[in-house]
Amino acid sequence: MAPEVLQGQLYNHKADVWSLGCLFYEMLTGFSPFTGRNQRNLGENIAKGTYKFPKTLKLSLEGLHFLESCL
Repeated sequence: MAPEVLQGQLYNHKADVWSLGCLFYEMLTGFSPFTGRNQRNLGENIAKGTYKFPKTLKLSLEGLHFLESCL
């Protein structure tokens, strides 16, 4: 879920764009962009918004820009 949804805040279409970015990341890498030791830690990492790309990922600059814009 998008950070706004997790925090119980009002949200709009941007939450859907964020979800699209997560799906795109998972389709490209096979992994979730955000991880955590438990559900609370996962929520904290989502709120921070930090993620890394695998070094072996082959992605065009346009694709990278799209993904970063979504997330």
